[in-house]
Formats: sequence, structure tokens, C-alpha cells
Amino acid sequence: MTKYEVLKAFAQTSGFLRPDELRMQLRLSLDRRSVYSYLLRLARQGLLERGRTWRGRLTYRLTERGRARLEYLRRQR
Repeated sequence: MTKYEVLKAFAQTSGFLRPDELRMQLRLSLDRRSVYSYLLRLARQGLLERGRTWRGRLTYRLTERGRARLEYLRRQR
């Protein structure tokens, strides 16, 4: 799982995405804690915005700063 892959997955989603949905979308074999920890790190960097569902589950979506970082990473490839 790379930063590019994660940001790209969020860019393809118009709204919020739960960490478990991201795991399924990217077909990650990592345990849930690793994914939650990584998404929290990206949120602290300002690349993702945290939210909650009506049931209190964590969700994330891409911020403008995250879009800019994704474009930067695309150019670096």
C-alpha cells in the first residue's frame, strides 16, 4: 500500500470512504489496525478529512491538499 494508491482510491470516490471499504477496494491483506493507523497519519498530514457515519464509524475523504499531493505524485512517476 503506497500513498499514491491510497490517495488515488480516494480521488475515485466522490464522498467519504470507510477504512474497510478501502481495504476491499485495494484488495489489501494488511490487518485493519495498520490501515486505520495509516489513514490517521494521512489525516494528520492534511491529506484526508475525517468524518463519521450516523452509526459512529470513521470515514475519510480526500482534501484539496490531498488532491495536490496526488498530482505531485503522478508527475513524479
